[in-house]
Amino acid sequence: MSDEIKFVVQELNKPPYKKNLNIITFDSLEPEQLLQVLNDVFAEIDPKNRLDVREEEPEAMAVRMLGMLRLLQYRPPDHAMQDFRAGLVAGEKHVVQPIIAWLLQRPDDLKKRAYLAKYLVKVDIPQEFLGDADISEVYGKYEHLVEQFKEVHRGYEALQNSGYSTSELRRDMAAMEEERDLLTQRIAKSKQRVQSNPGYEEALVSARNLRLQKEKQKEIATQRTNILEANETAKQRLRRIEEQIRDLRKASIGTTPDAIIRRLEEDLNVNNYMVNEKLPRDLKNLEEQVATLTNISRMPALGQDDINAINARIEATVAEVNSLNALRMKEVEDDAGDESKMGKLSFFRQNAAMIARRKQQTADRLTELRGELNSTYEELKEKQDQLQQFSGEEVLRGEEFKRYINNLRNKSSVYKLKKAELSDLKAEFGVLSRTQEILKAKEAQMNEQLSSMEAEQGVSGYRAARDTMEAVSSQKGDVDQEKGEALEQISSMVMELNNKIGDRKSRLAPIIKELRPLREQQQALAVEHAERKQSYDSTAAGLDSTVGKLERDVNALYDEIMKKETQYHQLAAQKQVLEFRQQLADNEIKLYLSNDPQDKKKSCREQLVTLVAEQEKQGKQLRELQKKVKDQVADSGKQLVMWQDVIRLMEVKRQCLEASRNTGGHMMRNSGSEALVLN
Repeated sequence: MSDEIKFVVQELNKPPYKKNLNIITFDSLEPEQLLQVLNDVFAEIDPKNRLDVREEEPEAMAVRMLGMLRLLQYRPPDHAMQDFRAGLVAGEKHVVQPIIAWLLQRPDDLKKRAYLAKYLVKVDIPQEFLGDADISEVYGKYEHLVEQFKEVHRGYEALQNSGYSTSELRRDMAAMEEERDLLTQRIAKSKQRVQSNPGYEEALVSARNLRLQKEKQKEIATQRTNILEANETAKQRLRRIEEQIRDLRKASIGTTPDAIIRRLEEDLNVNNYMVNEKLPRDLKNLEEQVATLTNISRMPALGQDDINAINARIEATVAEVNSLNALRMKEVEDDAGDESKMGKLSFFRQNAAMIARRKQQTADRLTELRGELNSTYEELKEKQDQLQQFSGEEVLRGEEFKRYINNLRNKSSVYKLKKAELSDLKAEFGVLSRTQEILKAKEAQMNEQLSSMEAEQGVSGYRAARDTMEAVSSQKGDVDQEKGEALEQISSMVMELNNKIGDRKSRLAPIIKELRPLREQQQALAVEHAERKQSYDSTAAGLDSTVGKLERDVNALYDEIMKKETQYHQLAAQKQVLEFRQQLADNEIKLYLSNDPQDKKKSCREQLVTLVAEQEKQGKQLRELQKKVKDQVADSGKQLVMWQDVIRLMEVKRQCLEASRNTGGHMMRNSGSEALVLN
């Protein structure tokens, strides 16, 4: 994921985006900003998406972006398929970042796809509207224009992929003209130099004849090589056929017509068994499996209770089958006497069942071995084709391989002899090199002695001047000879080039004639390929949209199934509650209709009647108590006021007593009154 983010940041920092982001700032972008980046990438692919996502409704933006992704054939990951739309609208990183990375990896292809989709994705018109003549005519013109656009675009792609460039052709033509002028000048100069020599025409004719003879010799050598290769190939084929004949003869030793007929009868019996018994039985089993799976697919969704019930039925059925088998075996044991018909047939039945089982196992093994043999033959054929493609030779077998080993051994012995000779030559080369060094040293000494003698005689440098003159004369002769040879070579080369050009033209003429229809065929195939590819792309886009729609339908059906299962469980719980209430009601009716007083007392009705009576009694008592309380409210209120006055009076007395104590007075109490006397 980090590599993907790094790639996205690098691409967004390049023109034409130039976002100046790094990994941290890109990862910290808000959802709205991330959607704007995605929209900018869409705008580079298709300019009609160049707008501000803040000014667009979320639903309209989601529809536009999803339509763009569908045209570009983007497929979200399987694990994010369900939440893809919601994640795209919300601008979640785990949804938007992979889309941006995918778009930046192939911008050129996506631009081309968006450009073609604008013209090739047909407008969907309902069939009921196509019944109108005007609409049908306009739609037909529209389809004709789409096909015309396909042809024009196909021709444009063919011209782009042809590899021809006018500038390159012009440069090649200019270079060829320069080479032609240079060759013309050289030929003219060579003719001027050579024409003054005697015997020019005869030498030119001789050179031409020599060149023709050399070309014929090369052609004859090529033909001889081809004939030798064809001869060797024919010999190898002959050896293979002879080896096959020997193998067939060895295999036919000891065989008689009766044995061949018996073998053919056995093969016929095996094939009859396979066709009449095994294959129909396998076909019937497969049909039963298909029918079972079809019934299972048509069945409604099963809950855990249904599964438990089915498992219980299966266990009961298995137990019943086991018990029936046990009873049958017991009957067979009881009837196993010599005079019992069951005892006589049980042995043959067991043998027949065993033979049928072995026969079935053998047939299965035969089918498996035939499949392995066919796969081995296919693998062998593939390996032989690969070997023929890589090496151009076939695998050696039998006598050919032995002959190849003998040749290899002979070559190995020759190699050892040559290696020994090479070692001797290397040793001799060492001796000669040492001898050469000694002779060079002696020559140097003699040259020194000659130089000293020339100096004594007063002619120093004579020997060097003589050697120089001899070298110059020899070089002049060599140069003249080289000039003559060069002129001859140039003339022969010119003639050879002209002849080669003529021969090549004559050889290439039929090939060019054959190549023209092949080029036309290639162009037609290229056009057909582009058309098929375009049809494939449009079909793939339609299938992707269909798959997306089906996935949405499946998700909706899955949600509906979950809701239905929830409703089913709720209804099952309500059913249990209602059944329990129904059971209580039935019990209540039984107790109510019973003649036993004790049972009637147990009934809920009687208990409720008793409880209602008790509650009514309590309510009556409470109402009487409420009435008494209401009657006592007035008297109690008066008493409350009197007691409050008493409390206030006592409080005043307490205050007066405290005041008298503080001022030095004393309290006088008489009968029925009190007085405070101050000192």
